[in-house]
Amino acid sequence: PQVDVLETSLIENESEMRSALSAGTWIQQPIHTNPRIQSHHDDSGHSSGGEGGGGPGSGEGPGSGGGPGSGGGGSQPVVHDGKHSLLQFALQHFRLSKEQGIVQSDGTLQTNKTKKKKGNKDHVAEWTWKEQVEMVKFSQSPLSASLLPLEPELSQMAVESFVAVMRYMGDYPMAPQHTEVHCVYTILMNCHKHHVLRDEVYCQIMKQTTNNKSSIPDSCQRGWRLFSIVAAYFTCSENLKPYLFKYLETAAYDKRRAYHGTAMVCLQNLRKTFNYGGRKNVPSIEEITAITAGRNSKRQIYRLPGGTERVINTKSTSVVQDIIEEMCNMIGVRNPHEQEEYSLYCIVEGDTFTMPLAREEYILDVTTELLKNQQVFYLIFCRSVWYYPLRSDNPLYYEVVFNQIAPDYLEGLLLVTPGEQLQQEVIYDIAKVAALLHRAADLEEMPSMKEVKYLLPKPALTVRDVKPPQWVNMVQSAWPEVSALTSLQAKAQVLEILQMWPLFGSSFFAVKRIMEPKERTDHILALNKNGVHFLDLLTHETLTRYSLAEVMSTRKVKSEEELYLDMKCGNLMQQRITRIQTDQAHEISRLIRQYITIEQRVTGHTRGDNPKDLTLSR
Repeated sequence: PQVDVLETSLIENESEMRSALSAGTWIQQPIHTNPRIQSHHDDSGHSSGGEGGGGPGSGEGPGSGGGPGSGGGGSQPVVHDGKHSLLQFALQHFRLSKEQGIVQSDGTLQTNKTKKKKGNKDHVAEWTWKEQVEMVKFSQSPLSASLLPLEPELSQMAVESFVAVMRYMGDYPMAPQHTEVHCVYTILMNCHKHHVLRDEVYCQIMKQTTNNKSSIPDSCQRGWRLFSIVAAYFTCSENLKPYLFKYLETAAYDKRRAYHGTAMVCLQNLRKTFNYGGRKNVPSIEEITAITAGRNSKRQIYRLPGGTERVINTKSTSVVQDIIEEMCNMIGVRNPHEQEEYSLYCIVEGDTFTMPLAREEYILDVTTELLKNQQVFYLIFCRSVWYYPLRSDNPLYYEVVFNQIAPDYLEGLLLVTPGEQLQQEVIYDIAKVAALLHRAADLEEMPSMKEVKYLLPKPALTVRDVKPPQWVNMVQSAWPEVSALTSLQAKAQVLEILQMWPLFGSSFFAVKRIMEPKERTDHILALNKNGVHFLDLLTHETLTRYSLAEVMSTRKVKSEEELYLDMKCGNLMQQRITRIQTDQAHEISRLIRQYITIEQRVTGHTRGDNPKDLTLSR
């Protein structure tokens, strides 16, 4: 996979490069078109036109199957069985073939010979084989009516779309002040508003890329690139599906064909569209221009906890799931179930809260909309659920997890102080962790008195039983034991110590618990694999706990001013509803469902009352 670390120190014009990468830079990518290569991420792409293909994020997604028309992703050579050719579809469904009476009432094809036997003397111009083939071959002239039988108004839109196809391919003069972008928008908007036009447009593009005899040198190449755009947005009818897949597979798996690489991109895009529903937002001018020029991947920045950045070549059809898989593989998490613990968040500058992006969302749908609105944003990969144990086989994994845990630790969220006092073993842990944090920062001198203050969790500074000089003495005493460690080893030891603490791996939320209509109590809600915990604000002692098995459903309730979350907890015999007021009701509800789903899979226990998630207004 082509994943690069962004080395800002080596960039001559840092601000210029950062600006470009934030928006993303479109690039060409290398290709692999060997149909025997079976990989979740198929790196096939443009070839003859000098175009790049695949790369990270180009995978076809889960649920991929094989075979023509399956909508799946099996990279198998096409079977030349004579079935599902475009001509067969045209003879059965094109308007012209129906008007010529070539399809008989029993569904069989009527030939010239059968016409003559029936005494059709009035047919002066016979429906010849050549005329049949012309229906599905490249045309130098615009259509006078739609290829498929459509209502007059829709037929006119189909004609408009065909002219847009011809203009994009360079086979028809571009209207004044119009560009390829306008052509693409015309096609996409027509298909978006009228689903019946999707089959029509696919048939039009297949026609224009079949036996293309255009005098414009790159006409066919541009036709295939347009094909790749449309395939990223729309599915087709079940009638057309096997014929469309067969057309693309025939072109993609035959290396003798001039545009087999671009056809492979189209095939991947269409499979992705059937799996995930297709792109939702119209592409940007930059995206259309890039694809038209043969650049099918965008260099997009993704952040890791702690501020480290990675640049991943992101395709037009890359979905959040692809990026999560790519990042998980990077940190050594390859188990698909374990990968479900990770999320991709879009942090928009100025927004107080954020939700993880849905796994089926297209990355460029998200970023294009934000860039269009001139919003500053960051795409951040992190762990959102902590069910599986820590790993010890990947340095970058340690970096990611450490940089997520350290801020919560220093804020004091992991620290429990019963009676506002610290237990002796916890005091020892805090001193050891402080020395390790100092070493983790790659510092080689013993931490000073001033530095120790910033190495301790905030509540530790206010406890009565340990004074500041005592903390300094204990941290400095722990230093010789850790001073010889590398930064990474120090981070690993921090995690080894903290994972034994009861609140390790928790997500924390500030909530108000509604006890009575007018009684509201502030709590910290800690959510982890052991359940839902209501913590005391100061000591972080657990006041109330519900195991995951006890959470039966969640319900979000909106009022004019507030957002509430109702949790029904208990068992089949007895339940009670706990209501909390929180602006993060959606995220809490999502995490509860995710934890329960993982626990049920791991334990093998399922229940008939899987947690429901409702949103009500009042």
